[in-house]
Amino acid sequence: GLYPENSPERIAGLIQPLESSAGQGNSIVDPLGLYPENSPERLDGLIQPESSDQVEKEVMDPLRIYSDQSQVSAMEMSASLPFLSRPALLDGSLPGDRGFDPFNFSSDASALQWQRKAEIKHARLAMLAAVGWPIAELLHKDIASVFGLDQLLASQDRVPSILNGDLSRVPIPFWIATIAVAASIEITDTVEQNASSGSEREHFMQEAEIFNGRLGMLAITGFAMQEWFLNSAVVDQIPIFFKPLNVVVEQLLANGGAMHL
Repeated sequence: GLYPENSPERIAGLIQPLESSAGQGNSIVDPLGLYPENSPERLDGLIQPESSDQVEKEVMDPLRIYSDQSQVSAMEMSASLPFLSRPALLDGSLPGDRGFDPFNFSSDASALQWQRKAEIKHARLAMLAAVGWPIAELLHKDIASVFGLDQLLASQDRVPSILNGDLSRVPIPFWIATIAVAASIEITDTVEQNASSGSEREHFMQEAEIFNGRLGMLAITGFAMQEWFLNSAVVDQIPIFFKPLNVVVEQLLANGGAMHL
């Protein structure tokens, strides 16, 4: 009994009862014909013919181990995780759907819609954050000096984040206003996605928003981790993306980068 009750092998009915196998001696069931004709097991008559109930059982082969794929049950694989089957509800109708749900968060239609709305909201916030992060590092000190305000950037002109421990520098009214705006948006629930309607162009635009939002979530996470690990602002780490070319050259020369040109 090494296979648990919820194991794929036991659920698929591939585990034979002990008494039946004992009654057949050391018989071997080979539904896919993996044993060649000249194998000792087949020559000794240990290979048992398939019974009708065995023929009807599905045989899954997500890793394509079996050479004869004609006897393997048809199974659509996930485009993002080709070694896993595509979740039933992720049929490609939603913009950006590539069958990625390894933890089965979209177990039913209601959960799928809730997860989609959450993804869209996080994606839009991440795109705004990915733009606002470098802009804050480039312009915050100048804007603060113009209005005579204290600058809130962390050490090395980094944006305050959880990782660098400088979120306490952000004033409490800002957090209150941010939470209030986010709560109002959540209550009104203005995000609506209808995958079954709309033109091909609308589907393309929705898919572009999702893809860019996912990239934004990765980018903002990378900004925070990069600044925490290297202890410098992201605009200084990769200035070619955020600063004019003459400033980039001056920064490289000041840091000894001319030796690498």
